[in-house]
Amino acid sequence: MFALCSVLSECIKSPFPRTLYPEDSAYCQFFSQNGLNRWFKELMNNSTFNITNQKMPDIKTSINLGVTQVDVFFTDIVVKDFSVQDIKFFFRKSKTAPFNLIGVRFVLQLNWKIQQTSYPYLTDGGTGQIIVSDTECSTIFGAECDFEICPNHLLANIIHAELLIGSIRVVLEGGTSWLYQSMINLVLGVLQTELQKVISHFISTSLIDVLNTVFQQYTSFKHLESDYSIIKDERFVAPLMIEDGYAYFLFSGYTYHMDNTLDEYMTKDKLDPITYNRFNTPMQFIFSQAAFNNMYYIYHKYKNLYSHELFKVVDPPQLEIMNHAALLTLKLLVNSTNVEMKLKGSPRHYNDQNPAHSHKLMIAFDYVVYETQEVPSLNIAELEQLVEQHINLKMQNSVMVMINSELYYASDFMVLLDSVDKVVRLVHTKYE
Repeated sequence: MFALCSVLSECIKSPFPRTLYPEDSAYCQFFSQNGLNRWFKELMNNSTFNITNQKMPDIKTSINLGVTQVDVFFTDIVVKDFSVQDIKFFFRKSKTAPFNLIGVRFVLQLNWKIQQTSYPYLTDGGTGQIIVSDTECSTIFGAECDFEICPNHLLANIIHAELLIGSIRVVLEGGTSWLYQSMINLVLGVLQTELQKVISHFISTSLIDVLNTVFQQYTSFKHLESDYSIIKDERFVAPLMIEDGYAYFLFSGYTYHMDNTLDEYMTKDKLDPITYNRFNTPMQFIFSQAAFNNMYYIYHKYKNLYSHELFKVVDPPQLEIMNHAALLTLKLLVNSTNVEMKLKGSPRHYNDQNPAHSHKLMIAFDYVVYETQEVPSLNIAELEQLVEQHINLKMQNSVMVMINSELYYASDFMVLLDSVDKVVRLVHTKYE
């Protein structure tokens, strides 16, 4: 049993004014047990570049032959192939989750050398290949936030790992001496014993590295504007939360102006409690109503984004999640007259076509006017047409939710509006 935790090489200090905690979350990623199995399997098979060509620790051991001793060296051990057939998580309410890697297969290349330690000091060596297959790795995994070492970053750790190797095939080439011929079977036995230790440690540390590479995608802010003035905060605010049958990650989901991060829109009273497993789906991205209003507040205050030369938006737009649509309330000033207008928004999701945002999954709303306060002095129909056209243009081009991952495509999801929890749920449909 052992504990492994890979700390990121450099913990990037965030520019945000305070440390956040679970109750501050406005954005969540939810997995059912089966959903996380599928997601992690794709992650592992899409992350082989992180494991392939990695160098494993050298192996050195000795064989006592009674009258003499022979040292055995296996060096320059490099992984040349790695695949996982299946992954099984088991969720029970806890801080950690057991999971098994099933059908692990990989190929190792190495150099070998045997050297007699006494006269006549015979030596031999060459190259070799090891093919490990039908292997199962039983692991207990957790992910914690260490707010002292790495504030608002999530760090993976392996609490326990146990390896059951199904098959090892070893091919050693280059040995020609009588020493090699007489000792080959002993050498292979020693190699298999030592590999059991090394491979178990290697797989565990590789899992940690892959997970932390993924976690690091979410641990920094991203710029939403070309002038870098508007930033989206994607900090983790809690360890991996594990319940019976499901697990979830909690993020900040806030929006800030880069030069005014003390101007924080979000407060706890704006965040409604979320029932994470309200819908029995394999994977969801869940966004609080307040996360959208946070964006609208920042864009309104620092960009005056929604006003037009023919009308002024007086207050930040306010979004409210309803049963089948979202209502956006605008308070306008038109020719010195105050007008309140409500627009009904239908959510849509898509992959950004900007090459710089490859595979970024976007969520936005398409708005139509729902109702407008009657003002006899104004041509309401003309005003509604102008506002609807202008707001849609600004919302679609500048204000949206952007999910940062290369594994997700819009065709795999559907959008659900949850009026009870006041959230937008982006639900994955292809993992069951």
